Amino acid sequence: MFNLSDTICAICTPPGTGSITAIRISGHDSWDITKKIFTKNKTEDELQTPILFTHMQALHGFIKDPDNDKVLDEVVLLPFKSPQSYTCEDTIEIFCHGNTHIASTILALCLKNGARRAKAGEFTFRAFTNGRLDLTEAEAVNELIHADSARSIQAASNILQGSLKEKVKLFREELFNLITVIESAIEFPQDVAPIQSNEIVTELNQIKFNIDNLIERAKEGQLLREGIKISIIGTPNVGKSSLLNQLLENQRAIVTNEPGTTRDTLEEKIIIDGWTVVLVDTAGIRHEANLNESEKLGIERSRSALEISDLALILFDITKDLANYTEQLSILSNGKPKIIIGNKIDLLTEQTEKTNQYDIAISAKYGTNIDKLKELISKKIKSLCNTKTNHLANPIYINQRQKELLIQCNSSLGFALDLARQNVTEDIIADELKKAVSKLDEIAGRIINEDIISNIFTKFCIGK
Repeated sequence: MFNLSDTICAICTPPGTGSITAIRISGHDSWDITKKIFTKNKTEDELQTPILFTHMQALHGFIKDPDNDKVLDEVVLLPFKSPQSYTCEDTIEIFCHGNTHIASTILALCLKNGARRAKAGEFTFRAFTNGRLDLTEAEAVNELIHADSARSIQAASNILQGSLKEKVKLFREELFNLITVIESAIEFPQDVAPIQSNEIVTELNQIKFNIDNLIERAKEGQLLREGIKISIIGTPNVGKSSLLNQLLENQRAIVTNEPGTTRDTLEEKIIIDGWTVVLVDTAGIRHEANLNESEKLGIERSRSALEISDLALILFDITKDLANYTEQLSILSNGKPKIIIGNKIDLLTEQTEKTNQYDIAISAKYGTNIDKLKELISKKIKSLCNTKTNHLANPIYINQRQKELLIQCNSSLGFALDLARQNVTEDIIADELKKAVSKLDEIAGRIINEDIISNIFTKFCIGK
């Protein structure tokens, strides 16, 4: 999918004006190309000294157009010698002033003097191809770039540091050792004692159990990557938009005394206790025959938003009798994990037992108990992804590709277990275990499917 023999270059900092822009050049000609456009002296009249690049030793100087000796910018170079670079190739990083025109002109000089413009994800692809990263770590690079919360950053960082790689490696070693024992007994029956079926069952059960635990954490990864979708549901004028504004700490939604102000869903992202949360303000749900078309569409979208939500905040007017809304609550929640909220405690003339009918009582108008509501939301999120204490301290991100391969691996292990319990010949069991190993190898990128690899790296930004 990429020509690995080319020397490639790209701007690897975000577009726009800033203090510094970085340009990365990687490949066997990167140092020679840089020498053509870099000088330590500003003018030809000054004594020119030979340019020597040393690994990780920064150089100050100037970028010149070799065709006219015109100075373009004052820069700092940072050379990396193969294999001690991100790509494991000779690499140069040029740090120039953060002007779009300057950076583009320097990039054009690199292209003019022998480099090729890098494609999306090509630097990381070279890091993967050259063995610096396995496929799980390469995927984590992109996840880390796009992570938008403390938990998702930590989870991606853990994968990049090799947490998933080490788990997959351990599973592979355990299965490979088991295959070796089985096949050794088959090939050398006089020298190696046959392994008993109950030993195979015991060992496979443990491996399968550990992989099952890893698969369960895929839900956590999905929530970390996509954000937890939380719909605010209730009847008209119950305070849904006011609650949204309080959670956002911003007057994002229009609030009036007129019922039915919100006619469509409104989504906003916030961070609650390190979790990315997508809040959805919805139109008030009510059952009346004389609703106009826009209100009907708004209510239908509210129901659709609830269906795809991970959690529902069901909002009620605390000054009214909750018993009258039992049927409505059943319709609104629709079996979803939920928090029942009593709003408008500021209108209660005295403390009553009504507050005990709700998970929490708040005032969306004045912000009363909003911090406590956020704590409750955080607890619900943790229960959604079955997060245990050790998971919270060491979050891990498993994406859909990895999850599917782990499931396929466990399917082969389950079949092998059934065969072992039935005392089927060991060579058939070994074949099934090899299928399981192949799925682990796909996760790590030992077995390469070009279409999947292409799909992974083309999602990267240019310059990474």
